Amino acid sequence: MRVKYIVGRFFLYSALLLLAHVALREGDAVGLLSFAGEERWLPPRKGSHVQDALAERLYDLQPTTRASDYLEAARSVLIRVRKRALVVLVTNLRDEDDDTLQPALALLRARHQVLVASLREQALEQALHGEVAGFEEALLQGAVHQYLDQRRATFERMAVRGVRTLDVLPERLSVALVNRYLDLKRSGAA
Repeated sequence: MRVKYIVGRFFLYSALLLLAHVALREGDAVGLLSFAGEERWLPPRKGSHVQDALAERLYDLQPTTRASDYLEAARSVLIRVRKRALVVLVTNLRDEDDDTLQPALALLRARHQVLVASLREQALEQALHGEVAGFEEALLQGAVHQYLDQRRATFERMAVRGVRTLDVLPERLSVALVNRYLDLKRSGAA
């Protein structure tokens, strides 16, 4: 299990650094706020030095078992980032997060464009496409379908409220984030 954890972190950090690189080349300021563990803050800035500062803030950041307080994080962003911005929230969305996430997104949307990028677990894909050879596998596949339906409903609620979303496997995060950012940039939304 530790290997999967390291691989997942690698994809996340790579995606964030690539997105920062592209945004900086596009002339945008880039910043960082981590939460639900050790809070790390890097104010939005422009320039080549920002990517090094971002890598320095991220390289040893560890996930924790603390629940994400999306509302507190949103308040922190609103206090610290006054200028309209694209706020990218990278998370592993769970259905139990929906009650706390929705008010946070409403707060952020009052001033900023918001993109929620949620990492989908590979285990869900494996269970969904696995062979059903007995009752246990059928129950597992049914539970995965139910979970994914609830997850889709959560993303649809966000979209109705003007929040852009991504729901991708970790290895696809880099390309998906950069493409969505560039689409938003071209459309004038970012």
